[in-house]
Parts: sequence; structure tokens; C-alpha cells
Amino acid sequence: DKAAYILSYFSRPLLILGTSLFVQSIVKHVLTQGDTFLITALATPVSQGIYALANNYGGLLARLILQPIEESSRNKFGKLLSTVDGAPSKPKIEEARRDLLMLLRSYALLSVCVLSVGPTVAPLLLKIVAGSRWTTSGAGDVLATYCYYIPLLAFNGLTEAFVSSVATESEVNRQSIWMLAFSAGFAGSAFLFLRVLEMGAEGLVWANVLNMSFRVIWSTAFIRSYLKGHGSTFALREIAPAPLTIAVGSGTYAVLRQTATTFNGGFTDLIKSGGVAALFVVMLAFSERAYLLQCWNFMRGQGKRD
Repeated sequence: DKAAYILSYFSRPLLILGTSLFVQSIVKHVLTQGDTFLITALATPVSQGIYALANNYGGLLARLILQPIEESSRNKFGKLLSTVDGAPSKPKIEEARRDLLMLLRSYALLSVCVLSVGPTVAPLLLKIVAGSRWTTSGAGDVLATYCYYIPLLAFNGLTEAFVSSVATESEVNRQSIWMLAFSAGFAGSAFLFLRVLEMGAEGLVWANVLNMSFRVIWSTAFIRSYLKGHGSTFALREIAPAPLTIAVGSGTYAVLRQTATTFNGGFTDLIKSGGVAALFVVMLAFSERAYLLQCWNFMRGQGKRD
């Protein structure tokens, strides 16, 4: 069919889809670099330096661990769920669902760890790495706030990887429109936090938290709709940590916050925090022992299959 090709060489449907993906990649780039643009326009040079330091150190986890998982997940979901014609088979849908839920549950446990320990320990580590000059400038507080942003980065990367693997052309276009709306909301919240409330670099982190929260909500709603349309289910309770895990995490956070009131800026502060964190990890492993054993058996099975 000549109408399906442009200049007899380029597939019209593929070209349209490629254009949509290209536009979306531009939107994502603007969203990714939006904090840089906004802090340059709205923040003082001091706030810019503090945010850059916190963003670079806080983003190490995302760049070194989360991003490779996101890329490999996108490839895995694409291979399982992409079809030339018709819908993917039921077994492939269930396999993709199982892998997605397992990763999301693991991210939920990682989030409990980051939220429980990170806000207290991160400023101490920053002082060791960058020196006390940065911690006294407020960078430690910004890095502590950044710990609330990391779990959202993790969930967003994984859920959007699934969306990009299965979304049709119209769904990609709809996602791009929503992302433009989120970027506008991000700009508005950044202006509120930076100019009106004068929260500095910490305010920009909270603006990112709001923006990423909406993106995670949209992607989660899409995944639930997709799986429901293919005869499967997606419930948040399936990825939620055990109640004991949440209780232990909350208790650890409270203990560390109380312990932080006795910090004197020495290396012993890190030892105290490390002791509490180690006890937390042991209790978390006990609380989630069934799930961790399930993950271990799954990885062993994958290794034997390979």
C-alpha cells in the first residue's frame, strides 16, 4: 500500500509513532532539566550551588542502581508485551505482571530504608565527603530532604518504563499532554517555594517531589488500566511492605531523629546512626523474610534457566 509509505521508503505509521516518541523525549528532557532552568532563573547563586551539590550526591543511587534496572526492565517488558498484531498472550501478561510487582515491592522496601535512615545519615555522610563548610551552609538539610524524593524517582522510572513498552501512539500522545501539564504545575510550585515562600534549594526539591508524585500516579493508573484490559489485576496492597516493616521503619526514623539531637559533629555520630541502621536492617530482613526468600528462589531459578 503506497499510502502507508512516504516517498516510498518511510513507513507512515512508524514515522508518526517515532515523531510522537521524539516529542515526548523532548518533554521528558525539559522536565528532567527543568529544575536547572528554574533554579537559575529564580534562586540565588548560593542556593544554586547547594542544590547542585545535593542533587549530584542524592542522584548517585538513581544513576548507579535505579537507571540500569529501569533500562533492563524496559527491554524485558518490550520483549514480553510487544506484538505485531493482536494482544500479547495471557502467560506473557502474567509474567510481566509478576516481574513488575516484584520490582515494585523491592522498591517499596528500598524506600522504607531510604526514608527511615536517609534524612539523618545523609547529612553526616556529606560532612565526611564534602566537609563541614557545606553542611553548615544548609546543603545537609537539602540532601536530607532529597531522601524523600529518591523513592519517587525509583517508582517513576520503573512505571514509566512499563508504560513506554506497551503504550500505543494515541496513549503516547496523551502521556505527552499530561507531562506538559505536570511541567506547568512544577514551574508554578517552584515559583511558590522559591520566590513566595523563599525556601531556597530545599523548596525546589519539594517542587520536584510534587511533580514526580503526579507522574507516578498517572503511570500507576495507566498500568492498572492496561492490566485490567488484558484480564489481569494490579493492586497497591500487592507491593506494600508488611505492617511490621512499616512499624520498624517508623520507629527507626523516630529513634534517629531523637539521636540527632545529641550529635556533636564528630565521627561517633556516624557510628551511633550506623548501629541503629544495622539493627533496622536485621529487623527488616526478619519482617520480610518470606518475600526475600521468594526473591532468592526466583533469582536462583533465573540463573539455572540462563
